[in-house]
Amino acid sequence: MRRYAHLLVIVVAVLTSGCAINLSAVRDFADETKKISVAFDPILTGAVEQCQQKFVLRRVYTSDVAIKDFDAADTIKRAEMNCQPIAEENLTAKGISSALADYATKLSAIAGDGVASSIDDDYDALTKKIGEFKDIPKEKLGAVTALFKFITSAAVARVQRQAIEEALSHEEAVSVLADALVTYTDRVYGAYVSERRSDNEAFAEALKADARATPVATRLQLMELYRLDLQLQQQHKAVGAMRTSVNQMKATIKDLRANLDKLSDNDRLKEVQKLAKEVRSLYQQLDKAF
Repeated sequence: MRRYAHLLVIVVAVLTSGCAINLSAVRDFADETKKISVAFDPILTGAVEQCQQKFVLRRVYTSDVAIKDFDAADTIKRAEMNCQPIAEENLTAKGISSALADYATKLSAIAGDGVASSIDDDYDALTKKIGEFKDIPKEKLGAVTALFKFITSAAVARVQRQAIEEALSHEEAVSVLADALVTYTDRVYGAYVSERRSDNEAFAEALKADARATPVATRLQLMELYRLDLQLQQQHKAVGAMRTSVNQMKATIKDLRANLDKLSDNDRLKEVQKLAKEVRSLYQQLDKAF
């Protein structure tokens, strides 16, 4: 009888704790998702820089103002003013990126010891801002708001599988936020990179056609424009790498949610490994771009 009683205690403990399954695939997914969120930072910051650089270089290469009257400080000031709308929109984009990171942190905690603390960030303010964010469909705002409520609430997983199921049930909102960041990145950052490459080509042709130009100085400028174009090419590739990583992230969370009763299977780990591979490629591209 003691033997059977001991076995009964073990069975009850496993059923109530829900910790019998291997959740390394869920934790690894959360880690890779957090890396994607962090990877947006240099691109979002770069959007403002690209805007300002485009303005400055156009003033430098196309201004009719005499050299003695050219005001560098005023040019920079005007560039900052011109790009202020992008800087303000960036604040919302960075809030969305932070939300993805917070979600990943909470998912990782639930898949770890089953305890996730509440988040103190001002998600009420972010909820208001995303209503005006162009790249989030209006019909998806309800799902996003529900995700924010999940992120900000504390969690103690008495039955871990149920907690994981709840976390993964926000798949739609997680995908919406990630897609919004990629679309924003392409719409703003990608557009500025393309415009600057086009500008640089025009600047180079203008330098070659200027009969008054000093040969050595012109060659140096042409070399600088060429080096700049190489960097812009790498930055444009970073946008594509980001989109590929996000697409794989969406496929992975979809797979995890669809296989809640098979989270320990090797197929789950293989899917997460695909994501890890894309994230590594993304970071390699970011190193080249920035």
